[in-house]
Amino acid sequence: MSEKKIFLKSILLSGFIFLISGCTSLTGKKENVSIVNAPAVKPAPSVIDPPPSSTTQTPIRIVLTEKDFEKILSTLKEIEDNFISQNCSTVLDLAKSLDKYSKTFPIDSYPTLSQAAVYVCDAKAGLDNPNRLHNAIAVLKATQLRYPIINEAWLKNTISDFYIALGEKDNALTEKRVARDLILAQQLDISSLNSQILQLNPQEPGLQMTNSGALTDAPNQTIDQIVSSAKQMLDNDSPEQALALIDTIPNDKRSDSIKRLRSDAEKNLVMNLRFKVRALFVRASQQTGATRKDTLSQCLQILQGIIKNYPGYSDMLAVQNNLKQVQREMSKP
Repeated sequence: MSEKKIFLKSILLSGFIFLISGCTSLTGKKENVSIVNAPAVKPAPSVIDPPPSSTTQTPIRIVLTEKDFEKILSTLKEIEDNFISQNCSTVLDLAKSLDKYSKTFPIDSYPTLSQAAVYVCDAKAGLDNPNRLHNAIAVLKATQLRYPIINEAWLKNTISDFYIALGEKDNALTEKRVARDLILAQQLDISSLNSQILQLNPQEPGLQMTNSGALTDAPNQTIDQIVSSAKQMLDNDSPEQALALIDTIPNDKRSDSIKRLRSDAEKNLVMNLRFKVRALFVRASQQTGATRKDTLSQCLQILQGIIKNYPGYSDMLAVQNNLKQVQREMSKP
């Protein structure tokens, strides 16, 4: 075998780190993929465990040529691209096209993202088959793919959906809650990005900074309009924006109902911040070294910010206990 073939084979067997990075960047694609509403997948025979009665001839182990390697590389990249876009039917078709190489290069030796793609899509096409569902759950739980390589909220929600199909409601609920916490953390990151955008461009269209430094996007509204918008933001689980709007109303013009609305917005905002801390704390438990310290430091900063900025929060004792827990973890080697 030539040096080039040996090099290509070592890439295939070592995990395709470069492929994973390249595919997950989407190379400029503008995909609009829902985390919670995945497209339906038509039932299809398993591409992983063909039925015993199958008349398909057992693949013969073959020596891979340079052309074979190029074909496998190209197909795996297509599998990953289509998986990111949630085109499971195409993923399964592509996986079938590699069946002739299965003796030499089985699915379990695919790179992590490609392997997850095939197992997940195979399960989605066989939701009535517990074996396919359990296989997909095992692969997703064992994967070391983490943000930013993969959307962890989507991963947790997918595992939850498989548990629902299995009738395991308690496990499904646990995964849904973790997915929700991760999504909340992402939403709060958007607010942080808006603040950073304003620092770079104070005249950014659609964004405005109040005198108190709060972020808002609704100048020249009447008090009734502000209250109405703030209520809508609370209903949409955007308490930070609701609080910023309410804070544009002068103190001497805030009625008791407006004060209660502000109190509700502050309470919901703090709860969201605590959800973000929880999501980060879970992420830190899966990390080591400097990365773990950085994640815990984010938890610390958020909790300290709650204590400083929202001293009237009703469950401040729990926040202080969370802070102590984070500090204990940071003190560990």
